Amino acid sequence: MLKTIFSWIDYLLPKDLESQVDLSILFRARFAVVSSLVGIIVLILYLSGLIYLDLSTAIKVRTFFAILILLSVLIVFKSRRNHFEIVLNVGTFLQIFLLMLLVYTDTFTGQGLGFFSLIWLIPLFIMSAFYFKPQVGMLVILANVLIISVLIFITGGNYFKVHLTMPNFEGAFLLTLTLVIFFSSFLAFFIIQLNEILKDELTKQKGLLEESAKFQSLGQMASNLAHDVNNPLFTIQGKLHQMRNLLSQDKLDLNKCDSIVEEVEETILKLSQIVKGISTFARQGSGDQIVSVNVEELIQGIILLANYKIKLQNITLTVDVEPQTYLICYPSYISQVLINLINNAFDALENIDNKIIQIQAFVANDFVEIHVRDNGLGVDSSIEKKIFESFFTTKKVGKGTGLGLSISSGLVKLHDGTLSYSRKGNMTDFTIKLPSYE
Repeated sequence: MLKTIFSWIDYLLPKDLESQVDLSILFRARFAVVSSLVGIIVLILYLSGLIYLDLSTAIKVRTFFAILILLSVLIVFKSRRNHFEIVLNVGTFLQIFLLMLLVYTDTFTGQGLGFFSLIWLIPLFIMSAFYFKPQVGMLVILANVLIISVLIFITGGNYFKVHLTMPNFEGAFLLTLTLVIFFSSFLAFFIIQLNEILKDELTKQKGLLEESAKFQSLGQMASNLAHDVNNPLFTIQGKLHQMRNLLSQDKLDLNKCDSIVEEVEETILKLSQIVKGISTFARQGSGDQIVSVNVEELIQGIILLANYKIKLQNITLTVDVEPQTYLICYPSYISQVLINLINNAFDALENIDNKIIQIQAFVANDFVEIHVRDNGLGVDSSIEKKIFESFFTTKKVGKGTGLGLSISSGLVKLHDGTLSYSRKGNMTDFTIKLPSYE
């Protein structure tokens, strides 16, 4: 039902706005349209009640003017495509400001409901808090408290006398109260529903970003994977050619044949490990299952994916894994974390002559610790606390999304573990610490 309502609301916004602005701006725009539409309906009902109760012309004119303000905002939203976020912020600010001005005019001129007109501020507070931020809503409330205090002091409390002389005051007050409650309740309901839908949309987008970052990481590491696959295939092809030549000879050398078969088997095993590493990493994490994995096998599978790049950059790689170290985890998630850390090490070593990467894993105090170290320049102390934030990156434009460490930290936390950074001597050390459950 709400999706249908949104499709109707979108007719009052610029065409294809959804593809041009951030999701949060789109939802704020939809809320602005809905609050304006509901406000128009409520004010029309209010104006009708005022006419029926035969109240002062001044309050009727002010109500009509409020309707025109809301209509103007809708027209501006529909017609302004360029710099839409600025238009949205300015339009909604002016809308709230002018409506509050009308409320104060009704309260302190002696031609309306007097002090009781201030109940119209309640939905305006809700609107301001959602349009901008809750903090802004609190500031608006505090500002209004200050304004009301000043006006009370200036007027000497004469607004309390309005209801003594105003005809049909009781009917006007009940009408106002009913419509304010309706308006506020509808806005609150819509905000709750809107937030739920926004949360679902953000979750979907987050998943897409994570998958995108995941395969970008694989692409960075395995950009030369074809070389690692082609070499074993050429080896197998050459060995089979040797086997064919041996078979064509009158006297078959069985020892030589056996040696060729062993070499082919070893090459096929290497290919199998590469494929296993790719499939473990590329598997959809949501469909993955928690299993017990051998940490050394997991790390070696990742290294195979990066083997050519390690040789190409002349990197000295050392791997030291405590024997029989097992970890209960989602293998694809931990593989993704390791690939992200190793890719970061590659980038850190780009301008280093003597390139070193060290990977160490061991069990300590019921935790499995995996250290990925490199002798790059490290992270400046001024930004250490920011490196795990989403979209924060020190890499050049186009070289990094700023999601690798953020996603990695989240994946480690999913296992009730921690991912931390430290600098020890001339080595950068990223430490994955996970419960061993062994």
